Amino acid sequence: MNQSASPTNIHVSVTVLRQMFLYLEALEVDTDAFLESIGIEPGFLNSPDAYIPIETYLFIEEEAARYTNDPSFGFHMGQYAEAGSWSILGYMMMNCQNLGEAFEKSARYNRIIGNLIEGHANLRFNKIKVKLVIPPHAPEMPRHCFESTITSSVRIMRTLTGEEINPLEVTFTYPKPDSIEEYERYFNCPVLFDQKENSFTIALKVIFTPILYANPELLEYFENYAQEFLAEMDRQSEYASTVTKILLSQLDDEDLSIKKVAKEMSVSVRTLQNRLKAEGVVFSDLLQDVREKLAKKYLRENYTVEDITYLLGFSEPSVFRKAFKKWSGVTPRQYRQGSFSTTSQLQ
Repeated sequence: MNQSASPTNIHVSVTVLRQMFLYLEALEVDTDAFLESIGIEPGFLNSPDAYIPIETYLFIEEEAARYTNDPSFGFHMGQYAEAGSWSILGYMMMNCQNLGEAFEKSARYNRIIGNLIEGHANLRFNKIKVKLVIPPHAPEMPRHCFESTITSSVRIMRTLTGEEINPLEVTFTYPKPDSIEEYERYFNCPVLFDQKENSFTIALKVIFTPILYANPELLEYFENYAQEFLAEMDRQSEYASTVTKILLSQLDDEDLSIKKVAKEMSVSVRTLQNRLKAEGVVFSDLLQDVREKLAKKYLRENYTVEDITYLLGFSEPSVFRKAFKKWSGVTPRQYRQGSFSTTSQLQ
C-alpha cells in the first residue's frame, strides 16, 4: 500500500479514519475484523504520519457504509469528529484564540490531513459561505465525503468553543433523501439538496467565538511542527509536483513529452528522469495517470469524445478510445453509461 504523501496524488492521512472507526465502534463493530473482511491490513493504521491513496480511503468508507447498512454514513461519521481526527492540524486549531484564527490555520495547513477536499470561503453581507472543492483529477466522490466534511466542520466548531454553533444554511449537490429530519435537527438550519454546490454558510460573527482552551505557546509549537512537516512533504515530491502542474497546463499539446517538460524546467531529460525516479515516479506513468483521471472526469461531465481527444492531446478520437480501453478495460461510451467503472467498488 502506498503511504507516501506526494501532493501529485490525492491522498488522506490515516488519522482521518479515526472518526470513522469511532462511529463504527459506537455501533459495536469490530474494526479490525471489518478491515480484514475487506482485505485491508489493520496494522497500517498504527502510523499517524502515514497517508493512503484516496481510492483506498473511498473503498473503506463505502464498504463501511454497506457493512452498517447506513445510507447516511458520512453524516453520522462526521458527528464523531474530534481534534485528534485532524492530526496536527486539529491540535493547532484547539489552541487558537477564536474560530477565525482556527479557520485561517485550517486553510493554510489543510494538506496535512489530505489534498482531497478544500473549503473555499466567500464573505458577503455578513455571511461566510464555505464551498467544498475537489481537484479536477479526483475520482468521483460519493455523498459520504461531502456529508462527513460538513458535519465534521460543524462538530469541530461546537467542540472547540463549547457553544451550540449552527450554520445558516447547508447545501448538497445530490438528490434529497427520503427523510431530512435528522439533518435539519443536527444542523438546526435549512438543508437543501439538488443544489449547484456542497457548502455551508455561517454568520460572520461566528469567527469571533473564543476557543475554550486557547494556548499561544502550544499553538506556536504545533505550527512550527506543521511547517516542518509540510516542507518535508514538498521536498520529497518537488519534481513530481512540478511536472504534474506542467502536464495539466499543456495536456492539449499532441507532442507533449518528457523532453518538452524538461526544457520547461531548464533541466536535462536524464536529470529529470533521475529526480523523478528518486521520488518513486516514472514520467510516462505520471502522464497516463493525469490523462486517465481527467478523461474519466470529462466523461462524467458529458464532454464529447472529440472534445476530450483535443483537451488531452490525442491525435484523433480513435487513439483516445484505444488508450482509454487500455486504462480501464472498457470503452468511453461504456464508462459514461455506468456499465463499468474502475472505481465501481466505491460507488
